[in-house]
Formats: sequence, C-alpha cells, structure tokens
Amino acid sequence: MKWTDIIGHKDQVTMLRHMESSRRMPHAVLFAGPKGIGKNLVANVVAASLLCSDQEERPCGRCHSCQQISYGSHPDFLHIAPDGTNIKIEQIRMLQQELSMASFSGQRRVCIIDGAELMTTQAANSLLKVLEDPPGEIVFLLLAANKQMLLTTIISRCMVIAFQPLADELLAQDLMAKGYLPETSEVAARLSSGRMGIALALLEPEGLALRNQALEMILKLMDSKLEAVWHSAGVLEKMERNDILEFIKYVTYILRDILLLVTGQGKQWLFNIDVAEELCEVADMWSERRLVTAIRAVETARRALLANANTRLTSEALLIRIYDLAREV
Repeated sequence: MKWTDIIGHKDQVTMLRHMESSRRMPHAVLFAGPKGIGKNLVANVVAASLLCSDQEERPCGRCHSCQQISYGSHPDFLHIAPDGTNIKIEQIRMLQQELSMASFSGQRRVCIIDGAELMTTQAANSLLKVLEDPPGEIVFLLLAANKQMLLTTIISRCMVIAFQPLADELLAQDLMAKGYLPETSEVAARLSSGRMGIALALLEPEGLALRNQALEMILKLMDSKLEAVWHSAGVLEKMERNDILEFIKYVTYILRDILLLVTGQGKQWLFNIDVAEELCEVADMWSERRLVTAIRAVETARRALLANANTRLTSEALLIRIYDLAREV
C-alpha cells in the first residue's frame, strides 16, 4: 500500500504527504466526499505512512508495520465502521477503552472512522470528548459521504479535506490498466460519476443489473400496452428503497441519453454507450419537450420516495406519465 496506488486526488495527496513528511499531521482530519470516491484508500495509505518504520520512504510497503496494515493486524491501527446502519455508542466506548491503554509501539496510533456521519447522537457526543482531549499521540481520520450529517462541533475540531469525482477519462484508463475491457471500463466510469468504488462494483458480473432492468422497462413502456405499467410497478414495489432510488437514477440517465440523441449531440456524450444502438432506435419516438417533461417527472418521483411516499403509488404515477409521454404527439 503506497501513495502511487491512489488514482487522482493530486491536490489532496500532495497536502497529506507534506503534512506527514513535515510531522504536522493534525490530530483529526475529515475526508468529505461521495461514497466510493476513494476516501478509504487514501485514509489507509495515510495510516500506513504514519505508522511506517522506514526513515526515507513512507509508506514503504515492505516493513513489518506496512505488512501488518495490509493484513489488517496492526495493533496501533484502529478501524471503526457502521454496525448495521449506524456507528453505535458501544463502539466508541470500546475505542475509548483501547485508547486508555498504552500503544503497542509506544508511539502514535491511527484510527479510521468510516461512515462517520452515521454515528448515533450518543456516539458522536462521546467521540467529541475524545477529539477535544485526545489520549496520547493519535491521529483520527474521519470519512464521511455526507458531511452535513455530522455535528458541527465535530467538524470544527477536524481539518476538512474535500474529495471530488475523478475525470471519466482518468478513471476509465485506470480500469483498463486493471485489466477490464475498454468499452466496459468507459461505461463504468461514466455511470459511476467518477467514483472508483462504484465503477468497480458496476464491473462485477451483476453490476449493471439495475441499469439493464431500467432500460428494459423504458423500452417496454414505449412498445407495449398499459399492462406493462402494472407489471413494472409490481416489480418496483418488491425492491428495497435504496435499489428503487438507484433504479430511478438509471431511468434518468437513459432518458438523458435519449435527449442528447434527439437534440443531435451525438453518441460521444452518452452515459450508456454500450446500449447506444437501442437508444437510437427509440429516439425517433420522442421530442425534446416530452423528454424534458419525463426527466422532471422522474425527479419528482425520486423526491417523493426520499420523503417516504408510498412506493407502489409513486411508481405507478411515474410509469403512467412516461407511458403517456412516449405516445403523445
């Protein structure tokens, strides 16, 4: 595990490397950015660097400390992640107990808190006390996909480093370097919105299943009778809410791609470039106005579901709207 393993995030890496090499790493750093963007990898490299025993190149990837971190067995490297849907106060209390004892090496320790925004109120308040008066030499690395969910008092005690999505080209190149095919790499890069973790998940055998389901549903709504609405609504009703929201995201992407084709923007800007031919075939059924209306209807449904609206009724309303728009003259 070395700095060169990190793809992109050059400014963030430069800053972190300088703070580590100059021995000026703050006791608490908050990595803020979307899920799957690479925060965890950067945090692990920082931890390896802080605990590495090499005097010249840190992390060296060769010393006993670096090897222990790679295997997740370093006694001075602590890692907390959500237990279920939250980080609970019991986890923070166990952390406090660990920190009350001397470090194994007699030097510094590093603690990564992944999904820090998912701490319960009690857990967050308990951690706050530790951040205010850290026991011994320790560096906390908090990772959060939604910084706004954290207590402002916790944020104020951290140095905040924001992480942005990678450029599609850079991400696709790295995926190809990992051995993935050029077309699938490009599709994953575009659909992941520049997030390596999401792109790798999309490249799994069933990674594009929801996207493919969304495409199939839209094509059926354009080419079938109204029964397709009831069937599709039934399928959506059985999904977990997070899967429905992901499904709806892909519906937006597909309609957006059809809009680009209708307005003559060409295939080079499509997200779903692997199914460009299918999208070209149905583009003639749509007008720019109707596609914009459909995309707005999808966004309205997404907001309703986020507000815990009834899944079946919301899905039916959206599907009927798309069905009608596809046939409107």
